[in-house]
Amino acid sequence: MAQQVDIQPDDLIGKTLTETWRRGSFVGASYKTSILTPTLMRWYALTGNLKGKSEEVKYACTKVGREILQVSWREETTGSQAIVTYNFKTMKMFGVIVESKRDFLLQGTFTIEQSKDEMKDRKDLPELFKEEATNEQ
Repeated sequence: MAQQVDIQPDDLIGKTLTETWRRGSFVGASYKTSILTPTLMRWYALTGNLKGKSEEVKYACTKVGREILQVSWREETTGSQAIVTYNFKTMKMFGVIVESKRDFLLQGTFTIEQSKDEMKDRKDLPELFKEEATNEQ
């Protein structure tokens, strides 16, 4: 049985998540999300209907459990709000995209790496978290 990972919101700063939606709406859409500061991130669409689009947005992040963080942001590009829950033990994510007339439920997976977009040098991820992220890829 894998050990628990005690992830904190600040552990994401300077990291890039590569995310792929595998179930629900937007299956196959993938993104790179770089966490730049405690309140600013940049997403870039690799595939899907937004392919090639990118946006820097303010976000909020809260700790839901030892290995679970929830991130929320609003996009000017799409006019929608995204709420994504990341499980850093299983490397799975669950999300909802909220639009004015409809909500889209999503499930997917993600990997994590050191970002080239970091704005400040930050401590590295906890050792166990780095191991889990590398092993699950």
